[in-house]
Amino acid sequence: MSSEDVRFICFYLPQYYPIPENDLAWGKGYTDWRRVVQAQPLFEGHYQPRIPADLGLYDLRLQESQIAQAEIASQYGITGFCYYMYWMGEGKKLLERPMEQMFASGKPDYPFCVCWANHHWRLNWIGQADAIVKQHYSEEDAVLMMEHMIPMFKDDRYIKVDGKPLFIVYGSQVLPDPPRYAEIFRKAAKDAGFKDIFLCRIEKDNQILDPTTIGFDAAIEFPPSGLRSVTVSVKPSDPTNGFSGNVNDYEQTAFYALNRPSPDFKFLRGVMPQWDNTARRPPNDATIFQGATPEAYEQWLRECVEWTKANRQGEERLIFCNAWNEWGESAYLEPDLRYGHAYLEATRRALSGASNDSQHLSISRIGYQYDRADLCDQAGQKLSPSDKIVGSVDRIWKQDERICIAGWGCDLESPDRQVNILLFEDGVLKTADRTFIARPDVAKSINEKAVKAGFHLEIQSNLVKAKDLAALKVVVVSEKRRYAALAVPKAMVSL
Repeated sequence: MSSEDVRFICFYLPQYYPIPENDLAWGKGYTDWRRVVQAQPLFEGHYQPRIPADLGLYDLRLQESQIAQAEIASQYGITGFCYYMYWMGEGKKLLERPMEQMFASGKPDYPFCVCWANHHWRLNWIGQADAIVKQHYSEEDAVLMMEHMIPMFKDDRYIKVDGKPLFIVYGSQVLPDPPRYAEIFRKAAKDAGFKDIFLCRIEKDNQILDPTTIGFDAAIEFPPSGLRSVTVSVKPSDPTNGFSGNVNDYEQTAFYALNRPSPDFKFLRGVMPQWDNTARRPPNDATIFQGATPEAYEQWLRECVEWTKANRQGEERLIFCNAWNEWGESAYLEPDLRYGHAYLEATRRALSGASNDSQHLSISRIGYQYDRADLCDQAGQKLSPSDKIVGSVDRIWKQDERICIAGWGCDLESPDRQVNILLFEDGVLKTADRTFIARPDVAKSINEKAVKAGFHLEIQSNLVKAKDLAALKVVVVSEKRRYAALAVPKAMVSL
């Protein structure tokens, strides 16, 4: 493998064979497939149920299923699988068979690593938070878990970063003492002859944290967790019942993810091909990302590949996918009856850099520099100021360690088109988003076509150096490479 290559790792769910705990909670023979095939469309254009194609409703007790999965994944440039390991503590493990039979038999001969899924096993799928099996913690359990992992770390198939086994913790924030756990993990690896462990945490919700402050090496982006989007209006399939779940815009989410400020710590990008958890949730609690297509996913992954090549080096050039086979959340790359191998083909093109005529320009990383006179793009080309670009900053506030800025923007020559909203500090682009919020007042007073001219910028407070907002600039950029800076009212500049 070249030092220029990006390794693409897919999270792997083992919940496709019966276990006693699920039998007790859901009925004899329960697996994820029962919910998956029973899902129903809730609104017009809603893609449900999701039915596997090539691999069928497989049973992970059969090793042939795992071998077939690896054969397909390797054909499309996927580096390996990251198995979820449910080490519950006090000697309890769940869903361990697929990973352990893969390790014991040496089949499939395909790279793998492990993510400790350290959370309660809950009744989420009927809208309850009660635990079927609780997660327990102790230092003794942490030592035992590492004793269990060391033989896997020594497997030639195990994914490593500069010789260090890659180990991921799903919920580092709920560990009783994260630095102490990191110390235990590292000691076990070193005692086993490794120079260290490459320890990563999943970024959950908005819990952005420098991993080194808790003894970890890197943070992994985990869409859709922590990503903001825009709600999509839908027409319920059953007009008498309605639908009160959350339907979000997939492309807006991808745009937001790509244009979040890059943190000053080791950060590994993540993508999701699709997301729809109606199979696992009651309708009023479901979250769906509408507009996911192989083409949109491909553009998101392409941008992550470019970012990773520019910002990570050597074997730390890793990108993660949520997921290979999370069918209950419609987060999968495995072939289905609608798309076949289209998502896999998109993966191969994005990873290899192969051309594709169907680009989604709405999913892109924004790169500009701004001073008092000019706005320049990444190539140093100046954009043109325009009095046809109008807008307003209406509100600035702090919330949960974030600075939020709301307002509206519009290109009067193309009022129905989205415009990009950029936030600069001392000429450096800090974050970007697009207009997407309904603003009837703008449509009424500015232009009737500017129905979604509102914007909402967010940035972590610790990523802004200024003590007040006088140094921040909000700039509106249109598709035609014209721009205008929005004045920030003086009454708003102090937080």
